[in-house]
Amino acid sequence: MLNYQRTEYGRLKKVLLCKPDYLKILQPINVIQEKHSENNIDTKKACAEHEEFIKALEDEGVEVILAKNHVRYPYQVNTRDLGVTTPKGIVFGRFYNPYRWGEHRLVEETFKENDIYIYDKHTEGIFEGGDFMYLDENTVAIGTGIRSDIVGVRQLENTLSDLGINVIPVDFAEEFLHLDMIMNVIGEKTAVICEEAVPVEFVEYLKEKDFTLITVSKEDVFLHKCNLLSVGNKTIISHNQAEDVNDKLEKKGFKIIQLNLKEVLKSGGGPRCMSFPLLRE
Repeated sequence: MLNYQRTEYGRLKKVLLCKPDYLKILQPINVIQEKHSENNIDTKKACAEHEEFIKALEDEGVEVILAKNHVRYPYQVNTRDLGVTTPKGIVFGRFYNPYRWGEHRLVEETFKENDIYIYDKHTEGIFEGGDFMYLDENTVAIGTGIRSDIVGVRQLENTLSDLGINVIPVDFAEEFLHLDMIMNVIGEKTAVICEEAVPVEFVEYLKEKDFTLITVSKEDVFLHKCNLLSVGNKTIISHNQAEDVNDKLEKKGFKIIQLNLKEVLKSGGGPRCMSFPLLRE
C-alpha cells in the first residue's frame, strides 16, 4: 500500500491517530503537562474531543487509521512523534523520553494489519516527528531542541540523501519541546511562527523564500497556536485557543475548522501533534 508525503499542505488522504483512552499525566514529560499535573486530565472529556477530531478529518475525506493502544503508554495520543512519512515510506524515529519507549511496537502491529510499509527505523541518536517540517517538496527543517539531536538529524539526512531533499537543522531552546510548537507550515509558502523562538537566520531564510509569516508570541506557543493541521485545499483543523490565528488565516483565504480541544491539549500537543500523516496527494 502506498504511503507518501512530501509537503505539509497537500491533500491529506490517510492519517494515523490514537485514541486517548488512557491519557493521564502520571509523570510529566513536558512543561505543559507540568502545568496541568495537579488537576490532571479528564480522560472522558479528552476522548470526546478526540472523537470530534476524527469526525472533522473524516468529513474532509481523510481515512483515519487508529493505532492500538495500551494503559502502559498514556501519551500515545500524540502520534506525530513516532517519526515521519517520506517519499520512501515510513521512517520511525527514537523517542527522547523512556516513558514513551514501546509505542512503536504497538504501531508496528497496526501497520502490519493495514499493509503499511515501514522503510527505516532509527537506531542511533534521537529523533521525534514533531521536529520534522517540510518547507517545500525539496526542503525540510528539522528542529534540534531536546527531543531530537544532531545524530538523529544526520541519520534522517542519510535516509533522504538520494531524494534531492535539503535538510536545514533549526536549533531552539528545549522549553519549546518540538519545532512544530514554534513553527508550522500550513500552506504553500505560509507558516505560523514564533520568531523569538527560532534563529534569526532561519526567519531570514523563510522571508527570502517569500513565505508569509503569521507570528505568535512565546506565550502563545504554550497555547498550541502554531500546532495546527493542514488537510489540504487551504483547509486547516485548528482549535479554540488559537482564535486570533484562525482569524488571520481566514483573512488570507483559509477555511478553518475550529475544534474544542481544551482537555486533550493538556497532554502537550495540538492537532498536528495528534496526527501522523500516511498519505498526501
